[in-house]
Amino acid sequence: MATHYKTYTFKQDEVWETIDSYWSSPLSFWAGKSLRVEPSVPLRVVVWGSAVAESDRGFINYGGMSAVLVQRVQARGRAGEKIRAEISDEVIEEPPPAE
Repeated sequence: MATHYKTYTFKQDEVWETIDSYWSSPLSFWAGKSLRVEPSVPLRVVVWGSAVAESDRGFINYGGMSAVLVQRVQARGRAGEKIRAEISDEVIEEPPPAE
């Protein structure tokens, strides 16, 4: 599993800012990735200006068929807040909901 790390400092308060982008070949559209951030902030995946996935859990999976159109992973935080992102070539399995 290939993983890389990056840090990001927000420039504005509560504005969606791109922290990663991803394009996938049509020949490997099944490939999935994940991004986990610490501390936890809202995340979303945007394709052609529309959010196709959102998460408030501190991680988000992306890739798949819409990655052929270029995906942008965005986060929202406070100006000056620094986050650490872990980007992996494997999706994160979500635990079942608590009963």
